[in-house]
Amino acid sequence: MPPSPPNIVLLATDLMLCSTVSGFAATAGATFKAASTATEAADHVADNENALLLVDLGCAGLDVGSLAAAIPEQVLRNAVAYGPHVHVEKLQAATDAGFGQVMSRGQFSAQIGRLISAGVQ
Repeated sequence: MPPSPPNIVLLATDLMLCSTVSGFAATAGATFKAASTATEAADHVADNENALLLVDLGCAGLDVGSLAAAIPEQVLRNAVAYGPHVHVEKLQAATDAGFGQVMSRGQFSAQIGRLISAGVQ
């Protein structure tokens, strides 16, 4: 039997954040996958419309419009994109692409447990 698709997918290169998200996912009883590219993230959520996708807008070369087009609509509506508050253009691009929630990195860090708990319900 193939493994079930992950409930939580994090597109980020920050290893400390991956560890934090992994811990919250385990506490919530969710499966977790880290992705280092948009293609990898899209592959992880392709067969699971209930997945919660968390996207670091600071990932090098990330095109949020292309990522948004590559993932199921339900995943996009529930997805959370975050980045430095000074990167207004990147935050706006994520909003324009249809990400369900867009926030600063500080807001994301402060709300990560709540976001994951709500995302696996």
